[in-house]
Amino acid sequence: MKTYKIKSFTDFLDHIEIIELMDYDINLFRGQSKNNALLPSICREKPTFDSTEVERKMLEDFKRRSPLLISKKFESDWEWLVYAQHYGLKTRLLDWTSNPLVALWFACQNQYELKNNSYLYILSCDENLQVNLVENQSPFESSHTKILRPTLNNERIIAQSGWFTAHKYSNKANKFVTLETNKSIKTNLKEIEIPADIKKDILNKLSIFGINSRTIFPDVNGLSMHLNWKYLIK
Repeated sequence: MKTYKIKSFTDFLDHIEIIELMDYDINLFRGQSKNNALLPSICREKPTFDSTEVERKMLEDFKRRSPLLISKKFESDWEWLVYAQHYGLKTRLLDWTSNPLVALWFACQNQYELKNNSYLYILSCDENLQVNLVENQSPFESSHTKILRPTLNNERIIAQSGWFTAHKYSNKANKFVTLETNKSIKTNLKEIEIPADIKKDILNKLSIFGINSRTIFPDVNGLSMHLNWKYLIK
């Protein structure tokens, strides 16, 4: 995985322009306040544990308990996973976005990590890595880690231009394999390091372009987060 260190917001935009000119079918972006392993929440703490059956039971229980809480109807377990993921359920899905500015905001926004460098990951690939939703295959029966372009079934995923990588427990490796060590994916990954001393300036510029808590989380909570930043942190 190649690593770059940017010097400014403009430098970041220049990197993104270069990526877009490479003419991949898909370019996805993920921002993190730390360079932790690229693993989904269901296996982050213990990658060697095969949580497939546990996750399947969690999703079934989520379906059973949620009818009075949500009015939406979903046609597949993929749609259920996407919805549950965005409201806190631990799943095999790892969040990405097709909007590099959204990923940059997620990389820089943690107020408790402003003094530390942040990281942004770019996954560039062809459509053959994408989940074929037409086949209606279960998320728990996929043979490889894939990219998921989800149905836009909640406000947050729309606002965040959300995509996912859908991870699989590897029986050969006896663990969930991180993307940065996955043989079929690691050559398509790039890492951008964001120095701590430019993060506040980046957040200010992103807000000018309409990327902030209020737009990323289009609800009352997002508005409150934005006002906290605007009046107390900025």
